[in-house]
Amino acid sequence: MSSNIGSEAQAAYQKYLEASTIDEKIKRLEEFISLVPKHKATEKIVALNKSRLAKLRREQESLKTRAKTIGKQVSPFSIKKEGIQLILISDYNSPGVGKTSLLNLLTGAARDKIGKFTPVPEIGIYTHKKIRYQIVDMPSIMEGASSGIGNGKEIISQLRACDLICFCVDLSRNYKNQIDLLLDELNKSHVRINVQPPPLTIEKTGSNKIQVFYLTNESKELNDVEDLTEKIKEITHAGGVRNGIVKVFGKIELDQIVDTLNPSVMYKKAIILGTKGDLALTKNTFSELEKFYSNIFPLVIGTSAEKKKIPGDFGKIVLKYLQKMKVYTMNKGIIAEKPLILECAPNQPTIRDVTLKIHRSFLESFDYAIVIRKKARQTKKKVGLEYELKENDIIELHTK
Repeated sequence: MSSNIGSEAQAAYQKYLEASTIDEKIKRLEEFISLVPKHKATEKIVALNKSRLAKLRREQESLKTRAKTIGKQVSPFSIKKEGIQLILISDYNSPGVGKTSLLNLLTGAARDKIGKFTPVPEIGIYTHKKIRYQIVDMPSIMEGASSGIGNGKEIISQLRACDLICFCVDLSRNYKNQIDLLLDELNKSHVRINVQPPPLTIEKTGSNKIQVFYLTNESKELNDVEDLTEKIKEITHAGGVRNGIVKVFGKIELDQIVDTLNPSVMYKKAIILGTKGDLALTKNTFSELEKFYSNIFPLVIGTSAEKKKIPGDFGKIVLKYLQKMKVYTMNKGIIAEKPLILECAPNQPTIRDVTLKIHRSFLESFDYAIVIRKKARQTKKKVGLEYELKENDIIELHTK
């Protein structure tokens, strides 16, 4: 162990080595990592032990899952998705942030719950341009939620499955305390907000130890590639991979290797909804919040349940932010009432995406498609699988 880490950290690491249970090992390793000075010379040591810690936590969670009793009732926090699911979250405070009022403003649901503590999720449906958005008002997230405080693990488990997390922030209180608490608890639960997955993959193999390949010009231009390769191998090995192939596609940080090794890490999109925007003192607060967190949250929206203020095209804003678009299918000249939602990133959706969205059998038996695009020079086209689609296109699939 390097002398750069200091005597306290060295002592903590020795306690980790002597620990006999998973819980004790996790506790001691967390303590060690917190004591290591953070600078360039200790970067590899920290990443290496974060990888070990993530592996231990996965083993701990696996043991807990196996220990759960059979026949447990379905949790009220387990919510079946309907349409595009948005979950409203906030920190715990009394009086509340106004999530329930916001839910009622959007959906008309939970009118009789406004101003009351919400112990279980409240759900409403908001419809815009024939698209259904399921809005879920979750109980507040308390400090320690990531370790289970206040049903925190159940709440965060549902957040991992939703389409969009909405940070509801009371503009009449200290916004930084609210947002930082939520970000901290989500980060501890391996939920990464508004960041792209790392440009690397790690695949286990049966032999040949750990091999590292740099597959793009950007990755090949990284500094000290030989040193980086050795660090990647050590961190990957510490994370439980003995034989594997690591593919690097761009610039990476060592912490991103730890995240890639951890199957619990999720990358979620989130926005901020500032509440109580009707109060005179909140106008400047909103501008400050928007500026301070613009590097993390590209979209911040001010609201007021009291003045019934929220963008009239809220659904359109959300759809664009999620990089999704709607198209319509047609069968024998009849256009479906319910639109089909397609992903617009990383590439423009095609007819192939439509066939897969409906059912793989349509791809296997595909012959051609008719696309109707209003206001286009040619409103009706016969096209193939790779034809790129636009918003509100009408598609009729023909099979062999």
